[in-house]
Amino acid sequence: MLKSILRYFTVFSFGALAYGLIEIMVRGFSHISMGLLGGLTMTLITILNNARRHGFPMIAQLLVTTAFITASELVTGIIININMQLNVWDYSDMPLNYKGQICLPFVFLWFLLSILGMIVDELLRWKFFKTEFPHLRFFRSKQLSQRKSG
Repeated sequence: MLKSILRYFTVFSFGALAYGLIEIMVRGFSHISMGLLGGLTMTLITILNNARRHGFPMIAQLLVTTAFITASELVTGIIININMQLNVWDYSDMPLNYKGQICLPFVFLWFLLSILGMIVDELLRWKFFKTEFPHLRFFRSKQLSQRKSG
């Protein structure tokens, strides 16, 4: 139990710090809400990596994670940017945006960052929590499918 709590704390902290640093490198600043979303996203990635180990397809994991990030960004944007008027980000100039809070080009970016997050989670498990070396597959393996049907 303690090991599980430590793992979730580790991935949450890594996600919060990493996303904050990415924003600072790209935009020159960040906001605490973005760090919290980065931490929550890494926690979700960890949960979904566990599910993938039991047959959940990686492509489905990526789609769920991308949808979570996009929805979280929309909710956070409505609260932080619109209601509180903090203006942390504004995608109004981006194509296919909704209320300036989310936009299609960034959905693709979240998909790519989700892949990176999955790899980082697997490496954290392997390096710090002594799990097996990561074997990432985009679709369910034949062996797993045969084990489930047999």
